[in-house]
Amino acid sequence: MLYATCSMIHDISIAKTRQDYNSIANYFSATRNRIWPELNQFKDLIKDGQNILDWGCGNGHMLEFFNGYDIKYFGVDISDNLIELANESYASEVKSGRAQFFKIGENKKDFPNEFFDLVFMVASFHHLPDEASRLEVLQKVYNEIKVGGKLIIIVWNLQSDWAKSKHDFELIDKQNFLIPWKDKDGKIICQRYYHHFTPEELTELLEKVGFKIKQIGYFENNTFFEDKKNARNLVVLAVKK
Repeated sequence: MLYATCSMIHDISIAKTRQDYNSIANYFSATRNRIWPELNQFKDLIKDGQNILDWGCGNGHMLEFFNGYDIKYFGVDISDNLIELANESYASEVKSGRAQFFKIGENKKDFPNEFFDLVFMVASFHHLPDEASRLEVLQKVYNEIKVGGKLIIIVWNLQSDWAKSKHDFELIDKQNFLIPWKDKDGKIICQRYYHHFTPEELTELLEKVGFKIKQIGYFENNTFFEDKKNARNLVVLAVKK
């Protein structure tokens, strides 16, 4: 794992993340075609008639997690190009009204208060660059989720043995990283920003806006690990009181 020097560090901002994912959208989309096993433990939360938000939806492939359910799916992402790919890939779902995709960022997409039954943030929340932006997003989600509604967050565990073995992960400081996306020839196209969350930090953020933690822990695939070294992801289930 490399330490990033000042000259190597990009300005960390939401605009940078948008630019990065726009630049790799086609490559990224081609690698995102399976549902993360960590999500299977939440399958029983899905019910017919629900409104479900996929925050940071990318190419929209998580829509397939809800196959067989009569739900309304809403996907939002900061990347114009990924939203375009989502609309193309799931054109029939969009036409039927079962799915809608929205670009967010400069222009916020507002939903009614107490609108969503479930909200998923899968490998997306860790791209927010500071506490202010994290709290802003969580407060917005809290307002738009129903009382008793559930929020599921999955973020990379960047202190795992898996992450530490990645020698091209550039460590900015104790909890912030730049992670390269490379083309087939090994050329770096962009350096994506990631924040490493501890359970304590994520719990504090969620509780500040009113969520109650129902479950938090480290998972590799669908297996819980006591030792964070063994698991790639930190998984949180929170509920609106």
